[in-house]
Amino acid sequence: MIRHHISPGSPVFTPERGRELASKILRMASPDANFVAVTLIHTAQQITRFANNRLLTTDDGDDLIVKFHTEFGRKKDVSIQTNQLDDSGLLAAVRRAEALARLLPGAAINLTPPQKTGAFTYIPVDLWREGTVNALTTRPMIIPDMIDIVRSAGCIAAGFVGLMARASFVLNTDGQENYYRETDCECTVTARTPDGRASGWHGQANRAWDKIDPHLIATTAAQVAQRAANPSALEPGRRTAILSPAAVVQLVRLVTQALDANKTHHGMTPLAYKKPPHSKIGQRVMDARISIWSDPADPDGGYRPDFFEGLPEPKMTWVENGFLRNLAFDPEYGIQQGNAYAGLPWSFHMTGGTTPVEEMIKSCEEGIYVNRVSGIEMMHEPSGLLTGVTRDGCFYVKHGKIERPVKNFRFTESPFFFLNKLVSLGVSARAAFGYTPPSQIEGGFRETNWPRRPIIVPPMMVQDFNFNALADAV
Repeated sequence: MIRHHISPGSPVFTPERGRELASKILRMASPDANFVAVTLIHTAQQITRFANNRLLTTDDGDDLIVKFHTEFGRKKDVSIQTNQLDDSGLLAAVRRAEALARLLPGAAINLTPPQKTGAFTYIPVDLWREGTVNALTTRPMIIPDMIDIVRSAGCIAAGFVGLMARASFVLNTDGQENYYRETDCECTVTARTPDGRASGWHGQANRAWDKIDPHLIATTAAQVAQRAANPSALEPGRRTAILSPAAVVQLVRLVTQALDANKTHHGMTPLAYKKPPHSKIGQRVMDARISIWSDPADPDGGYRPDFFEGLPEPKMTWVENGFLRNLAFDPEYGIQQGNAYAGLPWSFHMTGGTTPVEEMIKSCEEGIYVNRVSGIEMMHEPSGLLTGVTRDGCFYVKHGKIERPVKNFRFTESPFFFLNKLVSLGVSARAAFGYTPPSQIEGGFRETNWPRRPIIVPPMMVQDFNFNALADAV
């Protein structure tokens, strides 16, 4: 793996080195372009995976990507990415983007946002933790301890430890620039019984490595696996479900796609409305206890405060006390509709309550406790209908107690259904996802790549959750 040591003493580039490289690329642009933006994204990460009670792989990643964005008059804008950082490679990328931009047909309106004029104000963020940077350098040797904890419980361990530092720098021809950096880390463990019929899972994710407790993660995963041993089948049906944060986050992470204003106005999301203004803004769409917001400065759920073109990302309230308040207008669609722009909130914060999971179980006459879900797929975008399977600990609850482990279920459900059937909510916290490999789509920065953007959710108890079939999953 090539190391981009362009800033001594730092795993990623500093503002000075980012400005130096971005300025050089900006000078390569043709003078007749009416707008050009250069975005640099430098990621250093260390991912160690283990399975079958032994180390599997270690990936020391270091990736520096250049995104070049150009516009000519009312021609459609073009963006192109490259990791070729020599002068000839950069110049070739610039010329290729400009050639495409000159060939594309013109737009009906000027797509350059009027917000690009004048000085921008970016929301200040503080998402860099030196403890994570130190751990990235020193390699915390905690995996053998986690394996020993799971092995001593009579189970087989798998999981991963991930550490990441990232910096981005945006510079455009309007003279706007923004430097942003962040750290992130995650640790998850799956413990499986030797017969392969039961498993348990636990994980934590945080900006700071010293907030991660690997021993607790391994111990909890092993305890869940032991308790899930010898599951029995239970009749599928609509039942009360008690969902852990790890289950909730997988179920609600696609809710934000429904906030796309363009799709909503064309009837393609659950937030569409048949009559003008063609959205449910101002209408109640969830339980009154639910609010959803995104804020780049959120210490738990923060994110980069700018678009790739240098436009500032605003703080947004999407759902307030159950009522839909805003939709996400990208800059182009925002201009067409006369709305301020905001990116889709892949990172968001959902309000919770005060009821611990233990109290939810005590108050449940009959239901299912779900430790985790996986295999989530969108079945019907206009309703938000999803399908997936429970896994890593599924238990039958009766008369306020966990009675026995049960075999996993396939479910078919929409967040826009069960978020209107809440019984109780727990305290909101960032939920771990687990490792997902890099994708070649969109330069490896898909929403599903590790590290996932933070999502803060509560555990919840809901009525009539649709467990519609048994699943041969563990």
